[in-house]
Amino acid sequence: MNKIAETAKKYIADSNPEEALKLARKRHVKDDIDNYLMILDLLIEDNYLPAVEEKGAYFQYYDESHDAGDYGEKYFDQYLTQQPHSINVLCDKALSKSNKGNHDEALTCIDEALKNYDDYSKIEKPRITKKEVLMSKIKLLIRAKRHDDALRYLNQYESQYGPDNESDLYKGQMLQKTGKNTEALEYLNKSLQNENTLAGFNAKADALYELGNYHDALKNYLICIGNENKAEVDLELKTNFNYKAAFCCVNMGNDAEAVKFLNKTINMLNPYGRLPKDLEAIYQKCSFEKERILKKGEVKDEEFGKSRFLSLKTSAILLAVVLILYVILRYLGYH
Repeated sequence: MNKIAETAKKYIADSNPEEALKLARKRHVKDDIDNYLMILDLLIEDNYLPAVEEKGAYFQYYDESHDAGDYGEKYFDQYLTQQPHSINVLCDKALSKSNKGNHDEALTCIDEALKNYDDYSKIEKPRITKKEVLMSKIKLLIRAKRHDDALRYLNQYESQYGPDNESDLYKGQMLQKTGKNTEALEYLNKSLQNENTLAGFNAKADALYELGNYHDALKNYLICIGNENKAEVDLELKTNFNYKAAFCCVNMGNDAEAVKFLNKTINMLNPYGRLPKDLEAIYQKCSFEKERILKKGEVKDEEFGKSRFLSLKTSAILLAVVLILYVILRYLGYH
């Protein structure tokens, strides 16, 4: 047994699990995951509930495979069997469900936490405020693409707690998604005055695009493209501002620039093979638009031009060499 394990066991034997958990967290900070998880397991064996949530949170946020895609849910369930009214862990479980695409089940967890917040808080003090639980519900509705519902709860949030930068951003996005583009710009401009966000510039560009202001829409899409490394994990967002930049150019009559953005979008999506329905539709739209532009014959596909092809004469010489080698090998007895 290593020294760290011995220290952790002594803390547990001395009825001091809090110190053992602190030791585990220090090992985590030092990227010593084996000892971190080992201490958590010792605490879980001793029925120390905070260690159960801690292990679930590790798989939720830090483990590369998220425990084979479970996102810590089994540990949150284990916690909830003993403390079913924990606001903290109901919210943890909601996020796990959402990460697995089970948005309705995630919202059920959040609704329980929200509905019973005052009563449950007397049983176990939550780390998250009621205001933050309501915002979590709004975020889950946005992830589930239930834009009208998200907008309704954003209005409720504003009535209860007043607007803030986060609610301004989300309200602007949801107004845009529900076709209220002029109103959306009011909220998005307000949000962007306080904080420059990729999501804010993208939504503002989308609103301007839908209003037919392609010049200003493109300016905002280009801001997104200049910072697209910040959207590395969000393929949908990155695809949106690149392909819409292409169609801004199309609508402004700049086909040469449009083809560059169309190529970029197509190449970005190509490695993913089978795409979600929305992204597949964008891929097809970009491919058809590129073909339409090139058929006009006024624009050259620079990317295609970079590909190197052998001339007809060189190809004929190489074919003749291959045939001669084949005859020689046959003559020498190679079959």
